[in-house]
Amino acid sequence: MTKHRTIRTMCGAAGVAALLVTAGCSASSADGDTASGTPTASTTSAGPTESASSAPSGEASEPDSSESATDGTGSTDDSGATEGRCQTPELAGSLVPVEGGGGAGHYEIEVVLKNEAPQECWLQGWPGVSFVGDNDGTQLGEAATFDRSSPHDTVTLAPGESAQALVRVSNAENYGDECGQTPADGLRIYPPGEKRSLFVQNDQLQLMACADSDEPLLQVQALQPAS
Repeated sequence: MTKHRTIRTMCGAAGVAALLVTAGCSASSADGDTASGTPTASTTSAGPTESASSAPSGEASEPDSSESATDGTGSTDDSGATEGRCQTPELAGSLVPVEGGGGAGHYEIEVVLKNEAPQECWLQGWPGVSFVGDNDGTQLGEAATFDRSSPHDTVTLAPGESAQALVRVSNAENYGDECGQTPADGLRIYPPGEKRSLFVQNDQLQLMACADSDEPLLQVQALQPAS
C-alpha cells in the first residue's frame, strides 16, 4: 500500500522547485439494516383497507433467494421494478372456490385481484395471504407459505381485468385439539411489493383457522391472468 505524505513546497530566490503531490481519499458507508369443510360459494371484497394488525409473519415474509424481494408483509415481487405496478387502493379482492380442487385433508380457493384504476397496471409474484378474525383484523395462525414452483411471470391488467392466485387450504381439524380451531372472518391479502393490504370478507365460505398452531394452513401460488 502506498503511503501519502504531505510535502511542503519551498521557494528560494535562485529558483523554484515544484513538487507534485498526489493525495488519496477514502469514504466509508454503513448499511442499515419476512377450514374445516369445503367452500360452497364465492365471496366478494370489502374493499382495500389498511392492515388492522401486524403484518403476517412466517416463511412468507422471508426472502427465498437473492432474486426475490420482500417488503416484510408476506408478499414477494421478483421484478425489482415499481413504476406502473398495481397499488393496493387500485385493487379489489375476492375469493372464488375451486370446484373439484380439493383432496385428502385440504381444499382450494382462488384469490382474485381486480384492477379498478382507470389505467393499466401490472402484478408479479406471490401475494401475502393470512387468515384474520376476532372481528378486529387479528391474524389467526401463520401466514401462507409460497409455492415457489408455480409460474410467476408479470401479469399486465387493463382497467377491469383481474389476476388470480391459487391458495391451498388445509383443514384445521387435521391438527387436533391443540390447533385452537377458530372461524376466520376472511383473508388479509398483500399484493406483491405492497405494504398496504386488502381485507376480503368471508361471507359464505367456511374458513377455519388454527389460532394456536404454528403450522401454516395456507399455501399460495404466484399470480396468473384470471381465466
